[in-house]
Amino acid sequence: MAADLDMYVMAVDGAARAQDEDRLSQYLSDAEESAEHANHTLYKAVVRRARGVAHRLAGEWDEAADQLAAAADEFRALDTPWQIGRTLLELGEVEQGRKNIELARGHYLEALTAFEGLGAAPDSERARTAMESLS
Repeated sequence: MAADLDMYVMAVDGAARAQDEDRLSQYLSDAEESAEHANHTLYKAVVRRARGVAHRLAGEWDEAADQLAAAADEFRALDTPWQIGRTLLELGEVEQGRKNIELARGHYLEALTAFEGLGAAPDSERARTAMESLS
């Protein structure tokens, strides 16, 4: 049986993937509190990424970039390439939104490299498409 922690983190991660602001606001606080209370390093990074997505969706570029960069560092420390790639895609979207095209391209390329190393074809295609959108 899944714990509340697992359920909150899955809900907030799903909301971030779906870019669903309402669900993010619904689950983010509970997910943050649960991950902190359990001191679950992976879940704290997942929640941090979701917080970054929420900031990006609200147009709060600096806050989004700060949260996503910190999450990427946490995922790197955990050596979780798929999570790193997902986070770098989000960072790329922040930089694209800020019109920092070269930074966006760098994040997308790094995400693509992470996904290709895993053989994660759908995510590789998403990163490739994001890079092509910069042209």
